[in-house]
Amino acid sequence: MNPLQLILTAALYSVLTLTGYCTGFQDWTETARVQAFTTSLGAVTRTDATANSRDAVQQLRTYTDTAGCTVYMGRIAPQGAESKAQSVAQYALPGTTGLVRSYSLAEDSWTEIPIEDGLTLGRGMYFVRTDQVEAILVTPLTYTGHGNGMIEYLPDADGTLSIRPVNGGYMLTLSTAALSAGTYSDFLVLLSDQLLIDWTDPVSLARWSNYRFTDANRWCCDGYYYTAPSSYYPTGENYFYPLPAAHIAGKMARNAGDPASRALGLAMIDIMREKQNEYGFIPSQAGSEWLKGDYNIDPGYFDTRFNTDFWLANLNAAENFGVTEWLDRVIRYADFLMEFASTNHFAFGSGENEGWLVADYWHPNGVNRITHSSLNHHASEAVFLYRLTEVTGDDRFALFADRMVRGIELTADRWLMANGSLYYAYLPDGSMMDGDYPSLTYNDLLDLQALVIRRRGTESAAIATLLDSKLDWMLANGVTDYNHAPTV
Repeated sequence: MNPLQLILTAALYSVLTLTGYCTGFQDWTETARVQAFTTSLGAVTRTDATANSRDAVQQLRTYTDTAGCTVYMGRIAPQGAESKAQSVAQYALPGTTGLVRSYSLAEDSWTEIPIEDGLTLGRGMYFVRTDQVEAILVTPLTYTGHGNGMIEYLPDADGTLSIRPVNGGYMLTLSTAALSAGTYSDFLVLLSDQLLIDWTDPVSLARWSNYRFTDANRWCCDGYYYTAPSSYYPTGENYFYPLPAAHIAGKMARNAGDPASRALGLAMIDIMREKQNEYGFIPSQAGSEWLKGDYNIDPGYFDTRFNTDFWLANLNAAENFGVTEWLDRVIRYADFLMEFASTNHFAFGSGENEGWLVADYWHPNGVNRITHSSLNHHASEAVFLYRLTEVTGDDRFALFADRMVRGIELTADRWLMANGSLYYAYLPDGSMMDGDYPSLTYNDLLDLQALVIRRRGTESAAIATLLDSKLDWMLANGVTDYNHAPTV
């Protein structure tokens, strides 16, 4: 037996371990085992394996750290025309009392269910705690693939989680529904030999009510997905598109001291990093009707905001969790971003005082027209470059960001709308586009101002004017979800 088979076999005879195994699946084959990355707590091992049941095949990826956390990402697909409903994974938790928590988006509240005689739960993200350990589980969700990386969620084929008491603990079983040819069902599990979340902390409760993978955000074994707008193609009900930003993983990377965020977020970022292409960015695969119509941009394009958010998350992971080895790909992206910006910008002023507004999108096939420059994209890119200089000590990134800040300063009066809000973007013909986000751009400018102060020793008067105007507009219009302090 290979090492993984030994682990899985041992779990069958010792149900009170924290090891997961997959019932009904035989002939487990370990296909890869590597040290994926290293945190300040030690190395994280990534293992890939496959196994077969009577009518399905399962792929399993695990991330195991030295702090007692293991992340399981599983995918089950029929081997023929269909596969029967079946249990696909079991996990045993030690403890004498147990509680299941879940968050309802519709009711905007948490529910708590004691584990007494056993439970069977439908689609959901569940937090199972005993008096000794804690686990997070996302039930198997079923999809089928379409073009341009789009996937369609099939709610009629949702899986389940069942929990039953066993001698000295609880057995957790994930099961799939019957699956038809061309579909697959993915699940996500975090097991820990410690308690993961402070359920008495309102900040922690709010954080984990937002970190949901069963609603608009989805995590699949091949990456991060988000509900597709109708302007993306192909389109349809329950379609999701691959999202390079990996929003929740990025938020988790900011949560230093949170073991659940560390384990889940770093595992997700590790997978997303592999999507970086030969240019240095993660392409947006879904087609966009408005980008195609306005700028002749095909699927596979560079979205500056989605990419910058993701690579900024890598910086946060380096600072908060010690994953400094990830900086090489971050620098590769930064080099590409600056090369792209050098030929895709609008210039203002001249000489040493020249400032740029950088375009939002680009396709490597070279047939697209230069796009608009939105203030939120542009500000977030400058934030990223300033942060990269702070982490690496290489001033060339901050020097480039200086030019981008001058672009904002030289056009500050153009961004102000008559109602106090800000215009969304500068268009190629020199006009301004309205439709700014309620608070996103404000938050970006707030972070940028903090970094400008750290670099110059004084604030940018132009950015301060934009911030004051937008804040007044938000207060007058009941917008409350803005940052009250910088997050950088």
